[in-house]
Amino acid sequence: MSLDTILAAGQALAAVHGTVDQTITAALYYGPGVLATAAAYTAWRTGQWTVRRYDQLLQDRADRREYTARAFRLCRVADKTDAVLALGDNTVNEYLDNKLAATPDLAPEEGR
Repeated sequence: MSLDTILAAGQALAAVHGTVDQTITAALYYGPGVLATAAAYTAWRTGQWTVRRYDQLLQDRADRREYTARAFRLCRVADKTDAVLALGDNTVNEYLDNKLAATPDLAPEEGR
């Protein structure tokens, strides 16, 4: 155990002792109603913080899933592209022409 650890533990103990001392003083001076109100407020704020923290964790998990799925799709596209480009220039043009011919026309021009 180093000297820094002992000093940090002493400071933490002093902080806890000061907090307990102030709580006892407030209880004797203001009465239990103020302490109950402060405890209820602290519990409410802690609950709000917990809900926000949990919501942020869920959002982070969803973002990671979305990122992973997108990265997987991009890797599959890259693999398919590499396979098509390995066929040669004439075959690539023929492949792209066939894909274009098989794609439905989603925006016909005759109606405009």
